[in-house]
Order: sequence, then structure tokens, then C-alpha cells
Amino acid sequence: YLLGAGASFDALPIVEKIPERLASFASQFKIYDFEKVIKDKQQSNIAEKHLFRFDNLDAQRREYEKIKKFYEDIIWLKVESKNHSSIDTFAKKLYLKNDSNLKKLKYILSCFFLYEQTRNFDNRYDSFFASILESITEIPKNLKIISWNYDSQLEIAFSNFTDYSIEKSREVLNVLSKGDKIQDDLDINKFTVFKVNGTTNVSNKTEGLYDIIPDFKVTQESLVGSFLEIYSSQILWRSHESRMSFAWEKPEEDSIYKLRISGSIRNTDILVVIGYSFPFFNRKTDKFILNSMRNLKKVYVQDPNNAEDIIEKIKGFFPNSNKNFAISDPKSIEFIPQIFKDQFFIPIEF
Repeated sequence: YLLGAGASFDALPIVEKIPERLASFASQFKIYDFEKVIKDKQQSNIAEKHLFRFDNLDAQRREYEKIKKFYEDIIWLKVESKNHSSIDTFAKKLYLKNDSNLKKLKYILSCFFLYEQTRNFDNRYDSFFASILESITEIPKNLKIISWNYDSQLEIAFSNFTDYSIEKSREVLNVLSKGDKIQDDLDINKFTVFKVNGTTNVSNKTEGLYDIIPDFKVTQESLVGSFLEIYSSQILWRSHESRMSFAWEKPEEDSIYKLRISGSIRNTDILVVIGYSFPFFNRKTDKFILNSMRNLKKVYVQDPNNAEDIIEKIKGFFPNSNKNFAISDPKSIEFIPQIFKDQFFIPIEF
């Protein structure tokens, strides 16, 4: 399976919807008049509710200053995302300029995606696991998932089935994100989820992964506290890094990670593409992924609006001749569009 943003459409906004959803996110952190909020005990959004977790005015004022800065930065990202064709475009501009605001972009975007997932869930992931699982202790070994998404929809769905924590679900699903330390003895024959753009968490430079929120069922008030804990601390800000990573970023992290992907998907004969349009930014990684599938015979493309166009894009990755390409005869691959959207497509061959 190759998943793009459309695979989480019911939980998270696609590119063109991000600015307006960021505006809605920002409204939860807008405090117009601190004094009036405290005097009237006003709790009209989650930031105001957060203030009343503290029982003295000085602590409330300190939290207000943190919230104010957080709100300003959300608005900054909303404006910039609207002024560029996509968040990715703006991010690459910051990356090429070696602009430290790239870190701010990742932190705000991570918090935004986490917030959205405490409110929304794409039930198709639930249906997917209901369809493929015979028991919660056995995940089909002949399935692999490569996801371009930062989200945790797979982990949330599996947690719903098993009552495992998100951390335990991540471990059982064998979720490997770009930037993870991957063991040399990785079993390439087991179910694996590769997150090629990283994930919405942060990591300490010495201690590894740190969950901004450990559970997507957290209260809204504690959610604010989790966001501000790292975001407002200069010490933690310096010592932690976002685990989001764009396709064109940190190529030094890619080599071992790509080897693991290549080994794991080498024998793929059926590829299912869901909600992914093969954007130009990702072309090098996409070409690598397709070239790694040496036995590819059939490609299903699930998209309610653009399945045929996406198929033409995929065909463009295969050269006219088979020289230096793993697949002996790319013309032998069968492409099949799927336009329904209520469930993730599962091939009859499964």
C-alpha cells in the first residue's frame, strides 16, 4: 500500500484546506483580553480553559504569554501557507535559505495535526484492520504500507481494536519513520509501516522519540499544556527536534532507511495506491519505491476524482526502455482505477 493525504481525508485537511483549518486551530488560542477572561472566568476556547488549570494570577499570566506567542506563530503559518502553493513549497524555501523558521513550521504543523486527530478520525482505517486481521496477534506478513503522511491514523485504528497504547501499537505495527534508528536485524518479511516523511512527534538528540501527546483521547485542556511544554521552553526547544521530514530534506538519513524499504518491498507484485497524487517534490523517492518492486504485476489506484490521471503519472516513472530498470517489462503491468471512497480498496488477490 502507498498512502497519501487523501487516505486520511476524513481526519486531516488536504493541502488546499490547510490555511482555513489553521485559522480554526488559531481561534482556539486567541485570547482577546486577558484581564476580562480572568475577571469573568471566561472559558470560550481551549486556551482560556487551560488558564484555569492554574490557581494564581501570576501563573495564569505566564501561561497567557506563552499562548499569545503560540497563537501568533499559528497565524504566521496560516498566512504563509496561503501565500504559497503549499506548505511544502514554503518549507523548501526555508530549507534552501537555511532559515531557522523551518523548525517553527514543523512544530506548529505537528501540533496542528495532533490537535486535528484528537477531534477527527478516518473510519476507513478501522474498516481496513477489520478486513485484514484474523486476530489481533497476527498481522498479515504479506502486507507492507508506505505512507507519505505524518499522521497516526494507523496507530489510532489499531489501538481502538486492541486497547493497546499508541506507543505499543506503533511497536506491534512495526512503524518505521524516516530518521529512526533501524536495527541491522530488521525482519523484512513482517508487516511494516514506513513513514517516509517522518511523523508528528519530536525526539531528544540523545534519548530518542518523545510523544508530544501520548494518547489521542487527552482532554483539550491538557492538550494545550502538552503543546506549550516544549514550544515555550528554550531548553527543550534547543534539545529536541521535530520528527517531520520532507522528501527533499536530510538525504544523509535516507540511505539506510531506503535500503530497508527496498528490501521489504522487493517482492511486491500488487501495489495499491490510495489518495496519493505523486507530486513533483517527491519524484525521486517515488521512482526509488517503484523501482524497488521488481515483481510488480498490477497497480490499483484508488481516487474518487483523478484515478486515471494518477495512473498516467505512474506510467511516466517507467522509462521507454527497460535499461537500468528493475522491472523487466514495465508494459506488462496492469493498471486498474478504483473510484469509490467509502472503504480502502483490498485486492481480491489478498
